[in-house]
Amino acid sequence: MSNLLLVILNDTSKLPDILNIWRKIGVPGTTILKSAGGHASRAWLSRVGLGAINNLFETKEVQTRTLIAVFDNEELLAQAIAEAERIVGGFDQPNSGVVLVLPVSQAIGIYKAIPQPLQDVSPPALRSDWSLLRDTPIEKVDSLLNLEPTIVLGDTTLDDVARAMLVHPNVHVVSVVAEDGRLIGLLELSALADDLFFHILPEEFLSEITDIEKMMAFANRTRALTAHDVMTPPIWVKRGETVKEAFKRMHDNKLPGLPLVDERYHVVGYVNLLELLSLCIQMKNDVHSSEVKK
Repeated sequence: MSNLLLVILNDTSKLPDILNIWRKIGVPGTTILKSAGGHASRAWLSRVGLGAINNLFETKEVQTRTLIAVFDNEELLAQAIAEAERIVGGFDQPNSGVVLVLPVSQAIGIYKAIPQPLQDVSPPALRSDWSLLRDTPIEKVDSLLNLEPTIVLGDTTLDDVARAMLVHPNVHVVSVVAEDGRLIGLLELSALADDLFFHILPEEFLSEITDIEKMMAFANRTRALTAHDVMTPPIWVKRGETVKEAFKRMHDNKLPGLPLVDERYHVVGYVNLLELLSLCIQMKNDVHSSEVKK
């Protein structure tokens, strides 16, 4: 049995990213149709008049795109949906779009795309004997300390998030997930502490207000009650990726650790900087031992 995937995309700026990653993971040929949401188009037509109906699909105000693809592989289908969700930021968010999956009784001529491996050529390592380190699979790092991830739902209160972190005191980045287990955001320990202490010592934060933007941020913080209210966009490392990729994401985003996710963006582990350092020291010791033996 094949499946028909329909993605009605409200934010057309996300279209190139979705098509690019779908091509890389091997999604069969995708059909793209111009479309318009019923509510938006009625509002637009009421302002400009029915005589402008021919221009309906040209105005950016109401235009959307509908992506259509047929799958005979359920794992690939799940991965394609997860990638689209990641790029959009979750189809459960307002004005994001809709995902539909319909059974297809018969399908002929499904194009079999071949996944394109990412070409990432790195410069030579400063120490040639460490060149293998950065290409070490992240699964090996995850097994060094066996850190169990801290996972909460988006509607978890901040107090309960803190309690969950106390269960895993060595994990300083919380993974916020949707009902289906998909990673939707991160909450770092320092940010959680700020949001909790904001309600205890608000005077410490008042001195930081110097402009209208910070005033709005202060007002938003007074309404922050759940993990979803204060989480940042999701950042992760996938099974099969390397130490280099994990470190780069931690370094670029100033994070002490990252969730390890599977192809459906379900959190299956957690790696931190201490584990990366542990691997470096372990490899350095191995190199030193081999030199001594020589």
